[in-house]
Formats: sequence, C-alpha cells, structure tokens
Amino acid sequence: MNQEKKQEYTRRIVEANGTQMITILYEMTLDYLEDAALAMDLNDIHSADREINRAQSCINELMHSVNLSTDLGINFFQIYMFARRQLITASAKRDKGCIDIVHSLFEKLKDSYKELEKYDDSPSSMDGAQAVFAGLTYGPGQLNETVSDPYVKRGYEA
Repeated sequence: MNQEKKQEYTRRIVEANGTQMITILYEMTLDYLEDAALAMDLNDIHSADREINRAQSCINELMHSVNLSTDLGINFFQIYMFARRQLITASAKRDKGCIDIVHSLFEKLKDSYKELEKYDDSPSSMDGAQAVFAGLTYGPGQLNETVSDPYVKRGYEA
C-alpha cells in the first residue's frame, strides 16, 4: 500500500462511524491481499508474508469488533476465523488460491457493508477530530487539503 493510500485511509478513519470503520477494514484487507498476491506472482516471499500478516491484523481487528452474544456475531467470527486459516495456509504453502478465496469473500462482505452505510447516519466514532476538506485550488489538477478549524478542542486539556 503506497503512502497516498495510507493517508486516504487515515482521513477516512477519522471521519468514520462504526459501520464505515468496518468497511474501511474490509477495504484495507483487500488492498493487503492484492499486494500479497502480486508479491507471490513476483516470487517475493518476504513481501507476500508481510502483506498477509497485515491482512491478518485487519482481520484480527474485525474479530475484536464482533458481538459474540448474538448468532450473527458468532457467524461473522467464524467467517473471520476461516479467513485467518486460509491466510495461514497461503503463507505456509505459498498458495495464492487461498488468498483468492479470502479476497472473494471479503469483497462480498465489503459490498454488504457499503449497502449498510446508506442506513447508518450515526456520527463519527472519534471525538474531537478535525474535519478535512479537499478540493481543487489555483493550480491545474492540484489537490490541496485544509483543516476546517485548527484551534478546535481535541478531546484533552492541558
């Protein structure tokens, strides 16, 4: 994942509510899986393992967000456990097919959560975060970001 993509995710995380956070985790997992598959194609085992580990970290975060007191939560937890097992197999056996299975599964889950986002109008999960607005400015094709209020209280006091 390049630096620009990381900055985009960081900005989205700051502004996201709970449902959007799950979608972002799915998208990050997909990006890491794509990078791992590409590294396997290039026979770069070290990079493939690193990207698989990053995808597993995202899945771990998803597992921690699951409410295990409901049947739906238990089902999601089992899906995430399956995905982790597939990625462990992919790493151990250098099997790109296992990565493809998880990628396909998470693509469907991401699409489902994208649909749920339309019905979740809850506020951002982060309190005191600065709003970022982006737009085209004076230079042709030049994108600048500005902070709406740099002096806003950030959730802590001196």
